[in-house]
Amino acid sequence: MKVSTGRLTATLLPATMAMLLTACGGSSNKTPEEEIISEGEIYGPYSTGSTSEPVTVYFDLDTQSTVELTDEEAATDTTWDIAFRRTKVWLNTAQETPVSVYFTGNNADFYDADGNPIADMFTTATADSELDDYTAITLADVPEADAFSSDEAAAVVGTSFYNYDMTTHVVTAADDVYYIVYSDSNYTKFRVTDIQTTGREIGEITFEIAHQSVLDGQSEFATAQTLTLQTEACADDTYVDFDTQTTATEAGEWDLMLTCGDAGAAFSLTLADDATVIKTDGQTYTGIDSAAAPYMGFTSDAYTEYAFDATPWYYYDGSTHLLYSQFGVYLIQAGDVTYKFQITSYYDEAGTSGNYSFRADAITE
Repeated sequence: MKVSTGRLTATLLPATMAMLLTACGGSSNKTPEEEIISEGEIYGPYSTGSTSEPVTVYFDLDTQSTVELTDEEAATDTTWDIAFRRTKVWLNTAQETPVSVYFTGNNADFYDADGNPIADMFTTATADSELDDYTAITLADVPEADAFSSDEAAAVVGTSFYNYDMTTHVVTAADDVYYIVYSDSNYTKFRVTDIQTTGREIGEITFEIAHQSVLDGQSEFATAQTLTLQTEACADDTYVDFDTQTTATEAGEWDLMLTCGDAGAAFSLTLADDATVIKTDGQTYTGIDSAAAPYMGFTSDAYTEYAFDATPWYYYDGSTHLLYSQFGVYLIQAGDVTYKFQITSYYDEAGTSGNYSFRADAITE
């Protein structure tokens, strides 16, 4: 269901005035109400809830209105184009051609020569002062389609545990890449130290696994153990239990799985559904403080890389602890139409955070 837009409309004459005009011989023809389309008009504020109870706002650029959907419905819905949830902004990937975005790079003067933000530029900028940047964008500023980016599925582990030489076609272990996994209330740091291939699959793989049993009161990783798995001509998927640093069964307490292919294991590592992970190096963490863990960036292995994250729309001011829009002008391609888009505020009139206001217009000339 669509919700009414925030666009201004032409004002109707009061009923009493209309009657007077009629009595004085005015025409009985009524002029239909017309919508005033003003480029750069601001929509919102749209509330995305609170930090403890966030709400997602889905917006359809075509009708310039919000779309009421559950998050589950939105995953497959093709009506909306852009979504907001607290500081996150993302695009619809369910459409036949995923919605994509391009940053025009305006307001480069908001940053110094080293790329550091200049606080005063952000804190003194207003929707009015940055309107010209927005209205200046025309069709001539729209780049080729390959310059746009869409949200994409990604993985923390993914293909990062090995290196592939394009010249020699040799696969080697990325032994300088470590992963810390939180699973079954404990932490485990592991890396792949050796890979032997069989055809295009893994015939043998060696892990170095250091376990930290929080349940047993450990505050640091124990001495790393080596686990080598023979996966050539495997008949079944192979499972690893981090607690014991040994193999496990599918029905058991496994934390990592290698999928069996035709001649060996596939080049993928799958973590248990309830596991979270971060990628790191071998020196940064000797152990994990459970109190600090929520702020360390642990995520599910599978996640989404949001296109807007590459060029964040806001600046965080450490003195006021407020978010200020950088008033960046983005181009958003949805279907055959390119829109220009500029976030103007993250707060409502009462100063409540999570309330988005923005400009959005189709570029037609």
